[in-house]
Amino acid sequence: MNNLYAFILGRKYLLSVAELCSVLGSEAHIVDITQEALIAALPEPLTKPEEFLNRLGGTIKIVKIFNEGIPLEHLAPAFSEYLLKEFTDVDQKMLYGLSTYSFSRQHEGIIRKTLNLIKKDLQAAGRKSRFINKNFQNLESAAIKGEKLLQKGKEIVLINGKNKTFLGDTVAIQDFEGYSHRDYDRPARDPKLGMLPPKLAQIMINLTGKNSLKHISNPTETLYDPFVGIGTVLTEGLLLGFSLLGSDISDEVLKKTKINIDWLRNNNFNPEQKLHLFNKDATKLTTKEVNVPVHLVVTETFLGPPVSKLPAPEFRGHTFAQIKNMLTGFFQALQPILKPGTPVVISVLAYKDRQMYYQIPNLTTNILSAGYEQVPLIPRAIAAKFDVRMSSDGTLIYDRPDQIVARQIYHFVRK
Repeated sequence: MNNLYAFILGRKYLLSVAELCSVLGSEAHIVDITQEALIAALPEPLTKPEEFLNRLGGTIKIVKIFNEGIPLEHLAPAFSEYLLKEFTDVDQKMLYGLSTYSFSRQHEGIIRKTLNLIKKDLQAAGRKSRFINKNFQNLESAAIKGEKLLQKGKEIVLINGKNKTFLGDTVAIQDFEGYSHRDYDRPARDPKLGMLPPKLAQIMINLTGKNSLKHISNPTETLYDPFVGIGTVLTEGLLLGFSLLGSDISDEVLKKTKINIDWLRNNNFNPEQKLHLFNKDATKLTTKEVNVPVHLVVTETFLGPPVSKLPAPEFRGHTFAQIKNMLTGFFQALQPILKPGTPVVISVLAYKDRQMYYQIPNLTTNILSAGYEQVPLIPRAIAAKFDVRMSSDGTLIYDRPDQIVARQIYHFVRK
């Protein structure tokens, strides 16, 4: 149990699971997956969990598991015993909170009862304490950070697995302010280009398998984005330690990319990391422009004209055909540039209408014919073992509740 951790999943939990499967790889043993948490036994303890979490776009918290299989009626004593042990050498008032995950019924009742019982246990042990749960709800990351809970106290966590409970102690929370800063404070923005979220860019990079427990990213490896936009993939790749190669058909876009990368480089750049940007139509790439080894390709293509409602079938068909033709040319031009085994993770347009998605039909036919294999984002064996419902084509959708334009994520590998 020393190396058992829970990863609390983000809003698009299937993408979070896919990212973790890629990053943890065969080095870890996945124990359980629910819609809110993935439990895994790691080969070694996480000595720097905050740094590790900063490399995961789809994980909200990392929790160190200290007990499992405890019946609900014995929760409070188990948590009380753990807190008393952890605060043995601390004289001041004990500060703590409780969050629960993957329960079908309301969390509030479990949290209220457990916290009140813990407080009684601590009083009986002669310890003053304060829990910070507001209205007996799960703790928000902002509250944890504001109270400096991970430094001064403990967030204890209860996860209801498919077959047993897991009790843990939060060791890292996502740097939500850092992602927001990189998204909204970057100097060059362009809503017309779709504004790929930094978290999703990071997830897509991780889906390549080039940033994992077994394979740590480094500046000798080059990340290439051939539809660079305003540089979100490259700026996230910069922070993950890759050398960067980017291109776009628009010089104006490349200028914005350079501004955004320079904005981050001052404080986050390893001198060994190289950067090269060039102007080129991605369907006409040659080894003359891409004259360095490319180790991973991560990109987002054209998301169609701006829309305020679901486009009519004729409009959708025209846009889909335009993107499909462009992607066929791109993958054909890219193939001789890449070495066999090079991963390509790409985001393409899909439209959403309530719970219905409209996707580019038969997109992969020409891509596979151009010399690629498609990789399911979540390994099928893991999806089957833990009853994770993934689309039959192995792709996943990223969308927001209020948006019509969605993103369909694919993973290909050059044969």
